[in-house]
Amino acid sequence: MAKQNIDRKIAVIFATDVVGYSKHMESDESETIHNLRECESILTKLFSKYDGRMFNTGGDSFLAEFQSAVSAVECAVEFQSSIEKRNSSETTSVKLQFRVGINSGDVVKEKDNLLGDGVNIASRLEALSQPNGITVSKVIYDYVKGKTGYEFNDIGIQKIKKNEFHAFDLILNVSQKRKIRKPYLNLKFVSTVSFFLLLLIGFFGYFSFQNKSNVIPSLENRISLLILPVEIKTENKDLEVLASGLNDQLSITLGVYDELYLFDTTSVEYFIENKISNNDLYQKQGVNYLLAGNLQSIADKSRVTLKLEDLKKNVVIWNKSFDFRNDEIFEVQDEISDAVLSEIIPNVMSLSVGNESTKNEFSPKVYLNRLKARVSFEKHTPEGIQEFAELLKVNRRLEPSNPYLDMDEAWMLMGEIWFGVSQEYEKNVKKAYELTLKVLSLDPDYPYALSLAQLLERKFLGMKEKACSRLDKMVNITNDPSILSSAGSLARDCGNFEQSLVIFKNIEDKAPHFRLWFKKDYAWTFLISQYMEKIDNFDEAKFFINNQLDKQFKEDGINEMWLIMLAYIASVEGDTDKAKYYFNEQTKMTNPINVIWSNKYPDILDENPAFRDSFFSELEKLGLKLK
Repeated sequence: MAKQNIDRKIAVIFATDVVGYSKHMESDESETIHNLRECESILTKLFSKYDGRMFNTGGDSFLAEFQSAVSAVECAVEFQSSIEKRNSSETTSVKLQFRVGINSGDVVKEKDNLLGDGVNIASRLEALSQPNGITVSKVIYDYVKGKTGYEFNDIGIQKIKKNEFHAFDLILNVSQKRKIRKPYLNLKFVSTVSFFLLLLIGFFGYFSFQNKSNVIPSLENRISLLILPVEIKTENKDLEVLASGLNDQLSITLGVYDELYLFDTTSVEYFIENKISNNDLYQKQGVNYLLAGNLQSIADKSRVTLKLEDLKKNVVIWNKSFDFRNDEIFEVQDEISDAVLSEIIPNVMSLSVGNESTKNEFSPKVYLNRLKARVSFEKHTPEGIQEFAELLKVNRRLEPSNPYLDMDEAWMLMGEIWFGVSQEYEKNVKKAYELTLKVLSLDPDYPYALSLAQLLERKFLGMKEKACSRLDKMVNITNDPSILSSAGSLARDCGNFEQSLVIFKNIEDKAPHFRLWFKKDYAWTFLISQYMEKIDNFDEAKFFINNQLDKQFKEDGINEMWLIMLAYIASVEGDTDKAKYYFNEQTKMTNPINVIWSNKYPDILDENPAFRDSFFSELEKLGLKLK
């Protein structure tokens, strides 16, 4: 089947979003929705005035295209001025604030929607913007400088996820002049706790914009989800709009998770038109999970029924119906999105915010907030930790006496250190450990408390023997791969190399899409254990590492790391030519380890000094030196 042409063009993209929308909804849902609609009315009138076209909305976020960069900037300035004026009125019940990002770039036209990096970067700029602020890309700045009288502040090169761009703040008042502080990350410190990051996985994702109809897409290490259009049982134009809105809302809700791959609309259309079976979707198209549903309506009442299928196991793992009046569309969209979200993470990702016994200790709202908090934490930025803290505050208000929230506070305190929110190292470590022991005194088998306790004891408090004593319990109380991965690291650090490999292999078998941090930890454990146990056969290690290398992960430095491992193995085996080949191949990549490797090497090597010395000794034969 011939591929359809992709319709591309250059466009100016305007992205805006409400600041702290979930907090406003938590405080007063009805008034927030009412005020948002008024703000949306202001925005749509300005789009019309400046020849902009809204092409997508996520409820509290709006995307529009303009023909002119100057028009987009003028529209943004007038919008922020109008919102500021509205908020100064005593009659405004909920004073909403907005961020605006503007970019110009190549986009893909999909029906009335626009996709691609031009849109992605506009959204990144919006997220970077200050409340009531406007942030633009350098290309927009170059277009409008000299054509407007506005002052701009250069905030430099920004790198967020896979996008790197030069950004400028438009200064509406002097208080908005700022310098962007890069997230504080001590690389050795982060690698010390790499497995800890597994415990608070978030899924800040994106849509793929290529046609995947003929081959299995490059899913890297992500779980793939196909969302089929909601079916309508009767011909009704109003229901078609409702069904389309439900699909959009689900895609927006689930599309923010980096480890969840959502198939694009062209792929969905291809699968439907060609009546691809569920077995072929899994075997030939790489679909792991399928989310489908139908919509029925009688008079002013409707019912949506959704089901989530595991295509590998050929089983339905979740289904649910939602009844609502048609004038409750906004409320039911949020309810459905929240319900799917709360099931996708525990059931599809093999992750949870607790075990089955503790899940019942939380109200549905608090449980969902904890899942969302994990998303914020995974940003690995000061802003992410602050969002995590805000969600914790909400949960504390909802359930002030729930002791398990002490565990969230303990993680937050450690996150504040790791990601530069706090420099009070000793104070945070001490408080985090106190909270962890408090939870363990109430629930000695709580997995996340055990995991953080052993981490603190082993890495920060000089209590390695105490940490090692927790190993057996950690292995036996849960099947959660995040907890088991920390148990695997603990076993390795305690000298139980064979047990460590057994644990890691169990995770790989049960959760093949699990986090890349785990893959790296597993690979290093192969090499360390084989050196410490004097095992000469590296076949299993080479098979695993080559399998990861074949996936061509896009994370900075990971493919270089796989090749360095293979270079070490080849050198140990006496195959100098192959060792040099692997070493030289990684020097051609984006983040090569050249002649000098500074102290940014993985901290896991310092756990086993004898292996570390052997590792560098072999690589020094290939020309590597330590700074």
